[in-house]
Amino acid sequence: MLSEYLSGREKEVVDIMMTLFNEEYILKTYVESREKEASEKTKIGTAQKLYKKGNTIEDIADILDASVKEVEQWLGLVRA
Repeated sequence: MLSEYLSGREKEVVDIMMTLFNEEYILKTYVESREKEASEKTKIGTAQKLYKKGNTIEDIADILDASVKEVEQWLGLVRA
C-alpha cells in the first residue's frame, strides 16, 4: 500500500529527499569550514608564540606542518 502511494508521488518524495540532502550537506560543509577556521587560528597563535620564543620560520613550518610561505603570512612578514 505504501509502495503504491509513494510511486504515485515519486516527484514529491524525490524533492523532499533532495531538500533533506541539501540541508545536511550545507550543515556539514558549514561545520567543516568552522573547524578549519578554528584550526588555522590555533596554528597562527602557535606560530606567533614560537616565533617570539626565537624559533625559525622553517622550524615553525615543520612543527605546524605548514609551508614557510604560510608561516610568513601568519606572522605578517609577507602579504597574502
